[in-house]
Amino acid sequence: MPKAEIIRMKPDRGKRQDVQVPDKKTMSVDVEDRKQLGRFCWFFLRNVLKDEEWRTRACAAWGIGLAADRLPPEWAQPALSALTEAAADKDGFVRFWVIDAIGKLGDESHIALMRSALNDKDDYVRVNAAKALAQLGRPEGSQLLIHMLSQTPSMISSKEQDSRGSRRVWKLKVFAIECLGELGSLAAIPQINLMLREPQWPIRASSAWALGVIGDKKAVPNLRGLLHDREKLVRVSAAEALARLGEESGMVLLKSLLIDEKKMFKYKAAESLAKVGYKTGVVLLSEALKDSDTAIQSLAISALGKLGDVSIIDPLSEKLDSDNWQVRSDAAIALGRIGVDHPLPLLKKKLEDPMKNVRVCSAAAILMILGK
Repeated sequence: MPKAEIIRMKPDRGKRQDVQVPDKKTMSVDVEDRKQLGRFCWFFLRNVLKDEEWRTRACAAWGIGLAADRLPPEWAQPALSALTEAAADKDGFVRFWVIDAIGKLGDESHIALMRSALNDKDDYVRVNAAKALAQLGRPEGSQLLIHMLSQTPSMISSKEQDSRGSRRVWKLKVFAIECLGELGSLAAIPQINLMLREPQWPIRASSAWALGVIGDKKAVPNLRGLLHDREKLVRVSAAEALARLGEESGMVLLKSLLIDEKKMFKYKAAESLAKVGYKTGVVLLSEALKDSDTAIQSLAISALGKLGDVSIIDPLSEKLDSDNWQVRSDAAIALGRIGVDHPLPLLKKKLEDPMKNVRVCSAAAILMILGK
């Protein structure tokens, strides 16, 4: 079950599909020294946390979070200061990614801020605050996430939101399950196992993914049952989980989907196989970079970046020149994740891209490479 990425953004907010327009004026970057380049990128990210556009502020917070474990110590504290200030942003998207970044960068001194965020008016921010508390070493964070899964209506939605139907409730549960999977929460295993029987297929799919990531061998019988689920994406998630747990039945199903007539299922199966070391998965994802559908390209770019395979640096670098700004942004982040120096000159050039989010993602990518 692939994780949601920018700027799909984890929260589901279809109404926020603003269209970015190119800047009439862009900055010029003439920095050769690596340390100075890193400093430039850091100050740029810090400054755009105050940009007038919500999307750019959110992207900057997300980028800082991505580079969190590679930031030099002298920048970590200034980053946390800037993020703490941004935690009061008027936009829920921005607060969401700020809280996410603080969970990765913060320490005990930020626990009070995370507890305060549990009362945020945005329910996704509240879920992320619980996850951040767990990342900061507070067991209450995981306990809150687990408790969220048993609530009907959900404790993480207001009465007004619940009155609009159950759709938002189960979407929040999906996010809580993903958080528990990322945390590797062993305590959550019994409750997540129960979620495998939920009527909403995204809950079943995310639960299967989480159990595979956590590594619960006892879940194998239940996961096998999902190989025959009526929803194909549930079958893919269950197969990936089983493959992670060393079960051949998962590999068999994933391989069978490599010839699926629907490209999205084919490439999701390829991604799942690549995660468990199946080289054909990497080959197929590399081929997907040439697909005419930019959504397929973005899926492949993000997957390849997370795999960290240096053999695909050149085809990923070519995507920095895509006509689609989202593809350029995804390519920058993928190259940053891989972390080799080779694409640095190209990423530095993208700091002058006419689209703000491409510049932000390129700056974050450069920090990830310099800090590796």
